[in-house]
Amino acid sequence: MSLATTAATQTKFVFGTRDEPGRAVWLLLGPCLLYLIVFSIYPLFHSLRLSLTDLTAATGTGNFVGLANYRALLVDPLFWNAAMNSAIMVFFSVSIQVVLGVALAMFFNLQLKGAWIVRGILLLPMLMTPIIVGVMWRALLNPDWGLVNWAIKQIGLTPPDWLGSVGMSMVTVILVDCWQWTPFVFIIVFARLQVLSQDVFEAAQVDGAGPFVTFRRITLPMLTPAIVFAAVFRAVDAFRSFDLIYGLSYGGPARSTTTLSFFSFQNGFQFQNYGYAAAVAYMMLLILAVGTTVMLRYVQIRPGNSR
Repeated sequence: MSLATTAATQTKFVFGTRDEPGRAVWLLLGPCLLYLIVFSIYPLFHSLRLSLTDLTAATGTGNFVGLANYRALLVDPLFWNAAMNSAIMVFFSVSIQVVLGVALAMFFNLQLKGAWIVRGILLLPMLMTPIIVGVMWRALLNPDWGLVNWAIKQIGLTPPDWLGSVGMSMVTVILVDCWQWTPFVFIIVFARLQVLSQDVFEAAQVDGAGPFVTFRRITLPMLTPAIVFAAVFRAVDAFRSFDLIYGLSYGGPARSTTTLSFFSFQNGFQFQNYGYAAAVAYMMLLILAVGTTVMLRYVQIRPGNSR
């Protein structure tokens, strides 16, 4: 039997004949659909149903209350405090990361000698899990024996109360988030820089355009699709950030770093108010859907900008 005949026989045995295309489709897509149903679709609708009940650990059975949990959220000052903290973290974290990421990409695009070693070291924070990053930085910023405070004291300065001050704690969370995720923005923008056509830059140089004009009029518009992608991705990720908060500040002090994700966790796992926690999670989903739609609508990315 020839090799082609053997392959055809095996294919027919696995996927069926041409008269049975549906069997092959379900054989290939069945495991994926089963995974989506069990781990994505069912939890999504179950949590939606849960958000419409008053289920708590004390009652054990949740009664249908409609939109009562959502109405309670709208007048809950703790919810609005968490929403404000999430907005502050997203805005400042993403803004700083985009600026630093683009700056680093432009710097490493100069192809300096030994730059590949520094690039490799720069990407290391991104490879760590956020909960480990939070615990590590909490130890480094410890006011009694933390390495950072010790180094600051060695140069004759007084270190701030990184995680014990209401005004400084959110700044600390933002700085740690930028330390970990600026490399992500850098690698996206740097990869885009590598594929830009050099003809445009050579023409600008012939026309006498300086580095600043070239960056503002040519490089930045061509990098816009990559920057927007990185910014939207990081905004969504920062908005639902939980593990970094859990490991670094645990929402304190005085709820100054309590984000919506951590607020939902507290209501669900600490206060055991499951219906209210599910409502918070769905409010987050609604905010994310509206926010990303607005961002992608008003930041116009036309095909001409990607050339």
